[in-house]
Amino acid sequence: MREKYRHIYGPAMGLLCSVALILSVILTIHALAGMSLIGCGAGSSCDQVTGSRWSLLLGFLPVSSLAVGAYLALLVCILYLFFDFDTAVRKVLLVLSSAVFLCCLWFIWIQAAKVKAFCPYCLSTHLGGILLFVLAVLSSRDLGRPAVLRMLGAGGALAVAFMAVHLLTMPAYRAQSGRSEAPLPIPAASASPVVGPEDASVSVALLYDYRCSHCRTIHGFLDEAVAHFGGRVSFVLCPTPLSPACNPYIPVTGEDRFAGSCDLARLALGLWKADPEAFRTFDAWLFEADGKDGWYPRSPAEAEAKARELSGGVPLDGAWTADYLSRTLELFGRTTSEGRSGIPRLVYGSSWIIPEADTPEGFIEAVGELLRQN
Repeated sequence: MREKYRHIYGPAMGLLCSVALILSVILTIHALAGMSLIGCGAGSSCDQVTGSRWSLLLGFLPVSSLAVGAYLALLVCILYLFFDFDTAVRKVLLVLSSAVFLCCLWFIWIQAAKVKAFCPYCLSTHLGGILLFVLAVLSSRDLGRPAVLRMLGAGGALAVAFMAVHLLTMPAYRAQSGRSEAPLPIPAASASPVVGPEDASVSVALLYDYRCSHCRTIHGFLDEAVAHFGGRVSFVLCPTPLSPACNPYIPVTGEDRFAGSCDLARLALGLWKADPEAFRTFDAWLFEADGKDGWYPRSPAEAEAKARELSGGVPLDGAWTADYLSRTLELFGRTTSEGRSGIPRLVYGSSWIIPEADTPEGFIEAVGELLRQN
């Protein structure tokens, strides 16, 4: 087995571990310093995963930083065995690789079931961890079945302990935030679509895209937040398309994942100007489409037909819509920085926050944090 390790298993595991380690380092730097990643722009699946509260341990530590430690330890074991095929080190390698394997499955499940989005960098790292585990098991067959099962059990216990800590220490929400040197131009509640009292003492702008699933989730928490704050807070709705077709702050990089969002925003705003009640119906309708495989965004053709139905065929005010949309996009541009360009986004005073919350309580805490910053 020693020769097979040196010529087959060892080099393969070393390569897989090195790639996974590099990717984990990149993800950690991205999490801590906001480093831009290709394909991880505003509203992308990658952005949703790396900005998720599920990506944190102990409420502040990126889980990718633990992956760095795990893969570094594995790489040390793999390289050590080239020089000394020690049984104890082989057992440590098996324990660590089995723990990493289960954690990889855990995070793949989280992306599929909880975040409902996939990060290609994360998935590549997880694939490396899974393949590394398979090779570790194959290279340990000569240790004997009882020994291998004991090591796998120890690795499983280690993984379960990590999962428990992850669940127990995960924050109610996660948010990226920023601050402007001057107050930001939030549209007046009295002249904008709004959730909550128009005369509320606090008007928070909500920037969102009708083709963004996370925006849909946050949209569903607005009424509860208004009730929680006793009507003191209202949310000014600012449709913000992430399509480069109308958003100059979104770079053109291949496929437009938000194609059609400009049309949806224009239709919604035009309908509000014509009939606020019809807008409320239309706004809810845009976010309620559930297909066989879950939510899907409405197409521009569907939305145009619905808007025509709700408006009774009355022409929509294109000039006012264009002006409102341009001010919303300006607000988006002034609150966008490298690595922090996602939505939904809350803006109040001179501060803004990009909350990641999948419960009303988490969203309410995020709003409270924003208000405390001003």
